[in-house]
Amino acid sequence: MAPMSQTAKTRTAPSDRKGILLISSLAGVIGGLCCLSPVILVLVGLASISTAASLGDMLYGDYRWYFRLAGLLFLALALVFYFRRRGICTLREARRHRNRVLNTSLLVLIFSVGFYIFWTYVAVQYWGIMVGLPWAQYDESWALPTSATVLAIGVLLYIFLHRSSGSVPSESAKTRKALFDIPSK
Repeated sequence: MAPMSQTAKTRTAPSDRKGILLISSLAGVIGGLCCLSPVILVLVGLASISTAASLGDMLYGDYRWYFRLAGLLFLALALVFYFRRRGICTLREARRHRNRVLNTSLLVLIFSVGFYIFWTYVAVQYWGIMVGLPWAQYDESWALPTSATVLAIGVLLYIFLHRSSGSVPSESAKTRKALFDIPSK
């Protein structure tokens, strides 16, 4: 059997930590653009505080679900490209690698929710207050512990899946292949 090329090794890698974190964080940022837009307009000098506050209230109040759906749509498309780059291009291959696809998708969704909560309700909230937007009236004290909890669940799930996928030696290669559909070395 011929040795596997470097690109083939990359395609069969069980997970790509940077790819998972990039997809998750970008989906969270896209979902939170409704609140970031007024902050950017004030920082660039294109809007006054009152105009940006009014725009922020309108975007978050009336259109927040459109932004969240845009984040989910980005997440779905990014996962399709993510799996295609790893050689899972057809539905037959997706069914064959079902556990890997489901585990990675669940992991990315959990990280996306955690990043969205942190980005929108912690980071952008404080930036808005720092530039003078009247957002201090909103009680977002729930956001930091919630985002930390969701991200901690994501990290624990990642560690569990990574450990079970063979990064740490397990008791049986057959069990690993059966559970997580990852080729043994």
